Amino acid sequence: MSDLLTVFSGWFRPHLTFIASAYIATILVIYGARINKAVWALVKGAHFIIRTLVFVALCAVGYGAISVYLVPVVRELLLLAGALWLGPLVVISFLFIGWLAEQNSRRG
Repeated sequence: MSDLLTVFSGWFRPHLTFIASAYIATILVIYGARINKAVWALVKGAHFIIRTLVFVALCAVGYGAISVYLVPVVRELLLLAGALWLGPLVVISFLFIGWLAEQNSRRG
């Protein structure tokens, strides 16, 4: 059984950067609207130019920085699972993120 898990995990290892990117991008899609709404509540009384600059900074710098800097961190965290449990961890993580998306869509 451990040989099967090791082979299964080996399929994922060369793609960990893409897998980590998918995790981060999906989480940002799931919770981006909430983040935007919270920021909007903070700046709704500000001048149009200030609101625009804040949202440009949030989207371009904030979300971009999250994507760029968290992907290597998530990749390294996945590697901590080891050669045996990497594959099951990736599958379970995607299922969990799917569950989060479902919960988020119900809250609407």
